[in-house]
Amino acid sequence: MSKRSGGSLRLLATYARPFAGALVVVFVLNAVGALLQQGSYLLLQPTWTLLFGDPAAEAPELAEARERLLALQAEDPALPLDAALEALTPEQEADPEDDMLGRARGWMNERLLDEPGNLTPERRLELLGVVALVISLMALVAAGAQYLAMVMSARISHSMVVALRQDLARHLASLSLSFHGRRKFGDLLSRISADVGQTLQVTNIVLKDLVQEPLMAGTALLWAFFAAPEATLFVLIGTPVLVIPIGHILRKVKKRSTRSQTQLGASMQVLTQLLQGIRTVKAYRAEERELERFAAANRTWIHEAVRLARTTALSGVWTILYTHAGLGLIVLLVGWLAVSGRMSRDAGEMLTFFMLISRSYASIKRTTRALGRVAESQGAAERLQGLFAEPLDIVDSEAGTEASGLGAGVRFEGVGFRYPGADQPALQGLDLELRAGETLALVGPSGSGKSTLVDLVARFLDPTEGRVTVDGVDLRELSLDSWTRQYAMVTQVPFLFHTSVGENIRYGRPEASEEEVRGAAEAAGIGEFIESLPQGLDTDVEDAGARLSGGQRQRLTIARAFLRGAPLLLLDEATSALDSESERLVQAALERLMDGHTVLVIAHRLSTIRRADRIAVLDQGRLVELGSHDELVAAGGLYARLWSMQQDGNLPLEDAAPAAS
Repeated sequence: MSKRSGGSLRLLATYARPFAGALVVVFVLNAVGALLQQGSYLLLQPTWTLLFGDPAAEAPELAEARERLLALQAEDPALPLDAALEALTPEQEADPEDDMLGRARGWMNERLLDEPGNLTPERRLELLGVVALVISLMALVAAGAQYLAMVMSARISHSMVVALRQDLARHLASLSLSFHGRRKFGDLLSRISADVGQTLQVTNIVLKDLVQEPLMAGTALLWAFFAAPEATLFVLIGTPVLVIPIGHILRKVKKRSTRSQTQLGASMQVLTQLLQGIRTVKAYRAEERELERFAAANRTWIHEAVRLARTTALSGVWTILYTHAGLGLIVLLVGWLAVSGRMSRDAGEMLTFFMLISRSYASIKRTTRALGRVAESQGAAERLQGLFAEPLDIVDSEAGTEASGLGAGVRFEGVGFRYPGADQPALQGLDLELRAGETLALVGPSGSGKSTLVDLVARFLDPTEGRVTVDGVDLRELSLDSWTRQYAMVTQVPFLFHTSVGENIRYGRPEASEEEVRGAAEAAGIGEFIESLPQGLDTDVEDAGARLSGGQRQRLTIARAFLRGAPLLLLDEATSALDSESERLVQAALERLMDGHTVLVIAHRLSTIRRADRIAVLDQGRLVELGSHDELVAAGGLYARLWSMQQDGNLPLEDAAPAAS
């Protein structure tokens, strides 16, 4: 999925498009907030003049202008101040840029020109009150803009990450069992939790720090240019000294981030195996052994994480060096310009300039820190992109034919299948027919291809050679939804969701009524047990059905299959791991379920084998025998040897299989 390649920002850009309009609003709000926050520093200049200005120290030009202004007002007391100021302005063609900067810098001072006698302490306080009011209004608008920007950013970032997580879950659910059979669950869990979580942080950083802080720095430099253009140009010229080294450092951060995240996934894999296999771990008193493996994985992760931290710290150190040393150089430059007469600015202007430069440097530091965190997320982004890059090998047909029943049955025509990376094919050259209405049992040693064959019928996998057909139509030409409605599955290891008994049964048909659910439970022979539970169908089965016995869990999955009501049953016979009493109850439920259905069953126990219409014997991925129980026993082949050994040792066929070679 190439649109998701190219790093964290490219990954997030895919999910930002639906929010383009809202993102523009966020940018505008941040820009307004930045302009007003930094613009308030421009009021330092007139404030400084009001507080510390000395009329005796006025420049000769200002003193002369004041005298002329007083003379004009004496001649005509009714003359407005603006008209008097206009009369004082010489008729000359000024440089447009100098005129613009001069008017911008002197706007407040022009408003403050008055008779010296009126600048009493009370008048100064009155004017300072005006300045304070303006600053407060600017702060109020800026705060409102920032509040709206932050709230909108939070909604956008969470919505983007939820969309990413949903796409990731959909993609993983769409991958075949071939992928899920080779994946490492702990590493996958780390990608879905830690990597997606880090992506959420990056989204917040992008919408906040990488929008707001550059705007804050830019507006501070803009206002600083109005206050002292020569010194501000020097700051801009020195920018590459920061940008070039930081860019080199961030490239290193990206590489080390990938290694760190990969090792974090490896440590999660060790922890997941410890928790999933806790019964086995405790049975062999291997707790310390597994904990040491976990500690070793964590030590490796710490090593990679510290290397990443060292590289990330370099960007912060370089930014600090640039900003503080740069500020010192600016002080030296301004001093030289002032002493040499190349720059003439009053104290208020220079105070404004240094305050704005200091603010811009603070925003530059935060921007650099944010860029470092985005670079750190590169490893998480690459691991997520690795999941998205997994090809969808089970593709639903765009013009899929709707399946409606089994017709003449299911056929395997020259079917072969090889798992990725396997040395030998799981199935090869298989020709077999499952007739409508019959029970076909699959028998063979472990690894002979029985489960693969059932997975091909369920279309969890697609054959690498040949084809599987239903009533003459290739399964790949049928829509997945319509085909999966044609079968129900009961596996050897029952799986229950952490929800109520009723919801677990209803999983076979979500729209089923409570009466239908109870009927399915009765048919599976577990209705009486459910009624004895404290909350009946509403009783929570807990994690994977932990509060139920193996036989009870299996009968719940059989009830689920009853409720499904599909014409085809795919059974990985469910009695091999049960005690005798549970086996009897489950087998009785299975027989009721199989009645009137087409059944493909992986056989482990003799009762199922003997009742089957035909038995297909597999060995090393090939069909070696086919017939009824009596026919195969009489033939004296592999099945007869397996049968004899199981009879002698009362073992499941797979357990007896190795001795038959």
